[in-house]
Amino acid sequence: MAVAEETGPETVLAELAGCRAPFLIGVRHHSPALAAALPEMLAAADPEVLLVELPEEFAQWLEHLGDPATVPPVALAGSGEAGGLVFLPFAEFSPELAAVRWAREAGVPVVPFDLPLAERESARGRVDDEPAVLADDEPSALDGDAPSAVLDAPSTAPLESPSPSPVPGRLVSALRARAGLRAEDDLWDRLVESAAPGGTAEALRRAALLVGWALRADGGEVTEYDLAREAHMRRRLAEHAGRRTAAVVGAFHAPALTAPDDATPRPTPSGAGSGEQVATSLVPYAYPLLDERSGYPAGIRDPEWQRGVFRAGGDAGRIDALLTDTAVRVCAAVRAAGHPSGPADAREVVRVARDLATLRGLPAPGRGELVEAAQTVLTQGQLLGRGRVVAAAMEQVLVGDRRGRLAPGTPRSGLGPAVEALLGELRLPGPDAPARRELRLDPHRSELDRRREILLRRLAVCHVPYGEEGEVAQVGEAAPLTTRWTVEWSPSAAAMLDVAGIHGVTLEQATTGLLRRRHMHEVREGGPTAEQVLAGLTDAARCALPELAGERLVQTAESLPASGTLPELLTGLDLLSGIEAGRWPGLPPKWRADEVADAREELGAAGARALDGLAGSTEPADARALVDLAVRAGEGGGGLRLADALARLAAEGTPLIRGAAGTARVLLGQADAAEFGVRLASRVDSAESAERRAELSAFLQGTLVAAGPLLETGRALDPLLERVESLTDRAFLDRLPALRGGFDTLSPAARARMLAAVEDRTGLSADTLPAAVADPALLAWLAEADLAGREALMAAGLADGMAQAAYGEAVDSNREDTASPSDTPTTPT
Repeated sequence: MAVAEETGPETVLAELAGCRAPFLIGVRHHSPALAAALPEMLAAADPEVLLVELPEEFAQWLEHLGDPATVPPVALAGSGEAGGLVFLPFAEFSPELAAVRWAREAGVPVVPFDLPLAERESARGRVDDEPAVLADDEPSALDGDAPSAVLDAPSTAPLESPSPSPVPGRLVSALRARAGLRAEDDLWDRLVESAAPGGTAEALRRAALLVGWALRADGGEVTEYDLAREAHMRRRLAEHAGRRTAAVVGAFHAPALTAPDDATPRPTPSGAGSGEQVATSLVPYAYPLLDERSGYPAGIRDPEWQRGVFRAGGDAGRIDALLTDTAVRVCAAVRAAGHPSGPADAREVVRVARDLATLRGLPAPGRGELVEAAQTVLTQGQLLGRGRVVAAAMEQVLVGDRRGRLAPGTPRSGLGPAVEALLGELRLPGPDAPARRELRLDPHRSELDRRREILLRRLAVCHVPYGEEGEVAQVGEAAPLTTRWTVEWSPSAAAMLDVAGIHGVTLEQATTGLLRRRHMHEVREGGPTAEQVLAGLTDAARCALPELAGERLVQTAESLPASGTLPELLTGLDLLSGIEAGRWPGLPPKWRADEVADAREELGAAGARALDGLAGSTEPADARALVDLAVRAGEGGGGLRLADALARLAAEGTPLIRGAAGTARVLLGQADAAEFGVRLASRVDSAESAERRAELSAFLQGTLVAAGPLLETGRALDPLLERVESLTDRAFLDRLPALRGGFDTLSPAARARMLAAVEDRTGLSADTLPAAVADPALLAWLAEADLAGREALMAAGLADGMAQAAYGEAVDSNREDTASPSDTPTTPT
């Protein structure tokens, strides 16, 4: 600033308000009071050029933004090649929109003079990797530059609770004390918005400039990024020296426009931020997204109320009428929700709000007084019951559901209208019917579902936030044939379609162009890597782009066998198997069958070579990968290399790997199932030492990673089950930890199948004891075992009471399991 910090507020305010090069109008991005008074301010300044704090790339849209036929809310959106979608929403109560419309009517040229989007990433010192809906800035509360909206539905809190304010500095504290504000009161709201009714436009301008300067002076060091923006604004302002200028700028930045041009280092764009192509658009917006509870960081609470304040034009009487009308509508919404609320309640809300405004010295009740009055009168002390109903009613009335509309003739990219027409053809949510829908698609049986699936996949690749894929329950290990989606039309979807339109005028063209651009980026970075090749083939196949998928298929066959890890080889084999089986609705049947088979053979051979590296592994995940890879590679006939690798691992690997390799050989028909079962059972017999029992546990883990397919062979596990059944109690208990460690590797589905196999063999259900336990001899034997268990508990150092309790529970359990309707109580067992 040109003024030292020690300078008093009166002197600073006089210099800022008296500045005429430019005439300074400090604003907050959404300010009903300033938006209503701004035409009068500009008329008094009579500028020849109006400068507005907007990125320079949006200049082409200002004519359409200011068109009277454009119905707010609308949003300017822009995205560069480096990614990052910038959203700048405008409502009727946005001062920038009021300034642009005044200039259009007055014939004054408007110049957006903020830092260009193409230079912002380099000014920040970072570049984003992927396009996304990102915040353009994290501004102060008084910054006119709006970050992008996070497009979520607004949450319904029980009731609004004041958020804590940051620790105020010396100047802010003085202003708060002078105004008699509470700690939770917003300084701008109290000194600018609430004080505006009945005041003059010049007094409002001076109040805004003062608050912006105080927050800047108390806030400490300004970020380098903001300094770069302000330096750029000063340079653009200097281009119009000698002409009458007015600048509509965030009040936080207004003092910086009076500083010398060399006071701030200039940004030095480089890399992706220099000369970058930026796509911009003007899209409709909606009040629910403009509300800050939607996640939009520069939003404003309750847009419908703010619109009413703007239309009141600073007249205290009209604001009081707005208060009455809003209170009546809130009470009606509470009554519609099934709770008693009538005219008397509305009248009391208005009375309390007026009294609060009088106590605070305000010319008219504001939004804060309305919220407090409604909370006091309508909730009746039930914050979590009736209070939630009141909160929902207030949100419905105060936020509103208005949606913007572009003026006829506003330019759009060819992609947006094409996709909107396609959405209508496929009966999906679009601009005219944006409501959220849940879909379950079966693209293999329905042509409509197939087209919908391809559309949603292409939109996802183009980073258009339209559909969100959900999980589908699987039956067994088979891949699901259906998909679940949640789809919804939003302004961000429209904006991203305009951004993606630089790659093509149809969705197919745009998707192809974006995927080819991604591939070029991978090549520039020294790739593509195995992971990128698989992702590219997957996206091309899902998006029904056979030509592009063919190029990725060639890369898969060439690069994946040489550079892919074992999990990547598994993923590749799964992907190619799905293509062969026709599980990808985007590709025609038997698509490049010979090339796909050749690629599978190459990946299988690479997998066989990778198997040797698992010989010393003790990780169950490696055993599972071994079996999966061997089975997938062997589906095409296997080969001598695979057979040799599995035989070597079955003979030389760790016990875990020997078990997995043996299982794989059985499943591929390279070893006899019965013979393998006998070898497995023999390990149970030989597990007499701790070392042998540890080997048994590891071998079982490796064997049972594919327990389901082994059970289907009918012979591989029979010898194991027979041997366990024939063990004496002592031998079984000795081997029990090892057996349990081996069986712990079973998945829930495999565990259920194993249990079913055991029940079939024994004829007994696992959760019940046989009726034969009513036999006196057997009951005596069970009682003896229970007593031995009790002694073991005592020997382990458990308290007598705990042992007695455990014993009593066992007795009760036995009594319930063995009793029949005609039974009488027996001796505890």
